[in-house]
Amino acid sequence: MKQKILFSVLVALLGFLPGAFAQKGKAIFGGNVIVGAPLGDFRNDYKSVFGVEGLAGFGVAQNVYLTGTLGFQSYAPESYNPYGKITVVPLKAGVRFYPANNFFLTGNAGLGLVRDETIDARESRFAYDVGAGLNFSIFNASVHYDGWQKKNTSGGSHSVLLKLGIAIR
Repeated sequence: MKQKILFSVLVALLGFLPGAFAQKGKAIFGGNVIVGAPLGDFRNDYKSVFGVEGLAGFGVAQNVYLTGTLGFQSYAPESYNPYGKITVVPLKAGVRFYPANNFFLTGNAGLGLVRDETIDARESRFAYDVGAGLNFSIFNASVHYDGWQKKNTSGGSHSVLLKLGIAIR
């Protein structure tokens, strides 16, 4: 229930704030290709993650952007894993801050729609990431700590992701 409330608040903010701050900042949009490695216990059952994501947002202050991301991630299982491949569709809202012209910090939170090969429908989970990256003209590269909450056990499924793509601001 908390996840649905958080998601509703984030969607409302993304819908309301562009009009309120339209004159204060520029838009940002782009996309990334994602490669990564699971961490902790999650690494015992999954060997890699690949994916894509799109990014859109607007500036609320100099060098500060509110963003929304939508993506697709696929986790490759180890051969003995009974659950098979996991796919996640993360839908997150967050902040991207440029403390220096070519360096940025970012944090996002939202929902991850998760599915493995043993369930029929996607299940929603709280998902988040934090990261830092470098901009080269319109191209960017960043490293993120990414995770989503497990449903039936405590803890989360965490990964380190390398994101390569573009961000036009």
